[in-house]
Amino acid sequence: MVSLPSSTQQVQDKGKRPLQDEGPSGERDFIIIEDDDIDMDLQSTNLKEIIEEQQADIKALSLNLERAKWIRKYLEQRNKQLEDQHVIMELQNIRENRQAAQRRRVEFTSLEQEINADRESWLERVNIHLERLLEKANKEKDLLRHMAFHYMARNKVCKARIRSLKAKLKKASKRRKEHDRL
Repeated sequence: MVSLPSSTQQVQDKGKRPLQDEGPSGERDFIIIEDDDIDMDLQSTNLKEIIEEQQADIKALSLNLERAKWIRKYLEQRNKQLEDQHVIMELQNIRENRQAAQRRRVEFTSLEQEINADRESWLERVNIHLERLLEKANKEKDLLRHMAFHYMARNKVCKARIRSLKAKLKKASKRRKEHDRL
């Protein structure tokens, strides 16, 4: 809304700001611009600037987010690779230790060979002793088995004898009773 006031006082009374402009005649002309229009223009330009700044910030943040996601994925993969390498290294160490132990077993010094020979002869003596003990235990077991059979047979014989003696006793007691009755 553009209107030309007649005086500066009228412009100030109405709450409008005068804009001085030199017109074609060279005189100062006053153009009245309402404060609302200026505020709206300033606000819209400020909002546009803020939106552009925010969009730039959003792009930067989204780019940083994508980078962070990529880095995280890379670090997870690398961590997995390192864990796998660690497991493989542990297995290799175990294998190497076993191989070294086997090599150590094979490479005996003369003293170790004598100790091993003594150990072998000692083990042979222990084996012979244990074999003797086993034979003795087997003989005792056989003897005990025969004894058990012997006593079971004697037990049966004794039970049969007891039965026969009981039968004879019964017969003798019956004869006595008959004899006493007569």
